[in-house]
Amino acid sequence: MFLRAEDGIVNRSWIAGVVVSCLTASVPCTSALEEKEPSGSETAKAGQTADGDEHDHGAEVPPTAGYEKSSTNGFFIRSKDEKFRLNIGLYTQARYDVNWRDAPEGEQDVEQGFSVNRTRFFLEGQFTPRFDYHFRINIDDEGDFSLLVAYAQFNIGDKWNLRAGRQFIATSREDWMLPQDTLTTEFSPNDFTFALGASTGVQAHYQGARQRLWAAVSDGAPGAKREFPSSDPSEIALTGRWELQVTGNDWSVWDDQIGRRGRPQGILLGLAGGYQAAEDASEFDAGAQLNADVSFNGDGYQVMLAGSWTWHDPDAADSFSNYGLVVQGGYFLAEDVQVYAQYNFVSPGDQPGDLDSFNSVTAGVSYYPFSWTNRWKFSAEAGHLFDALDATIVGPSGGLGWLPSDEEGQTYFRVQAQFGF
Repeated sequence: MFLRAEDGIVNRSWIAGVVVSCLTASVPCTSALEEKEPSGSETAKAGQTADGDEHDHGAEVPPTAGYEKSSTNGFFIRSKDEKFRLNIGLYTQARYDVNWRDAPEGEQDVEQGFSVNRTRFFLEGQFTPRFDYHFRINIDDEGDFSLLVAYAQFNIGDKWNLRAGRQFIATSREDWMLPQDTLTTEFSPNDFTFALGASTGVQAHYQGARQRLWAAVSDGAPGAKREFPSSDPSEIALTGRWELQVTGNDWSVWDDQIGRRGRPQGILLGLAGGYQAAEDASEFDAGAQLNADVSFNGDGYQVMLAGSWTWHDPDAADSFSNYGLVVQGGYFLAEDVQVYAQYNFVSPGDQPGDLDSFNSVTAGVSYYPFSWTNRWKFSAEAGHLFDALDATIVGPSGGLGWLPSDEEGQTYFRVQAQFGF
């Protein structure tokens, strides 16, 4: 049912025109993917306000252009009255991978090489205090452009907003992260297998002091790949996610999965569910999904445990269920050096066929040269898969590090440089 529609890996790519895109536009209530308002200002010319009117000497006027490092996408242009703002950002991930496996006939047991896994462009901001906009473009390792995000956001008071367009649908905590803010160098095999990713639809969001929620109506799994007119049968997905800060009251703690030093302690509980209806002969199954996760954050660490159940109801076969579990945690040995580990379990459940479960472990170390951003990160990572990939429901992916093999046991080593502005 739910397939990742994000990074143009394997069959998840859709090519779009070139626009530079950006993270969630700034809104009165800050969510996990939302931009923080640029706070930089400079002293105005003596005797004038930003509009040139007479004012007290020494008054400060925000700059109309510049760079604010506390913002996710720091370069900005804004009007003198601060009602319009454009933020610009970009980052890339350059990698070197080595994979050891028992390869299929005609392929090498050891594969190695350089790649640029993804490059992201961001254009986002505020058109008026009520209306925000967001565009995001991905360039994958084959040079294909994908329009990941393109939506308008209507801000309703200081706690609600409504987004319409192509966007990420809140179903799991990991899938709601930017790639720069994940713990490992790549999204987990669980996320690749079960996440909905980006879709086209309408999504409402509420955020209070301790609770927040999302509710969406979208085109489901094919939503970000749909063209018009289209002869393909249509789908519709109804999804929702609820989060509770069991302890703590700082939502910014959960903006990433990193767990920097100096952050307060907190526990976050998340629950999500969705149902996708599909017409007969659709290439996507009707089905449902439930997700649950709990995260722990403290001074220099963050741990997450997440589980999922996905039910498929294909038109020409009996229904079946798949299951997934991911456990991960990271700890800062120093202000800028982190060690981390992740375990993934993906079960075919009662899916027909001679299928095995997927079990993998990943461990690595990351260096963050700047305390104010995750956009610059240098990592060394290794992973081991205990099973034969071809016998699992996890697809082969160079991004994940796992390549086709019908023999048990596979290992990869990766170094990655992530940088941008």
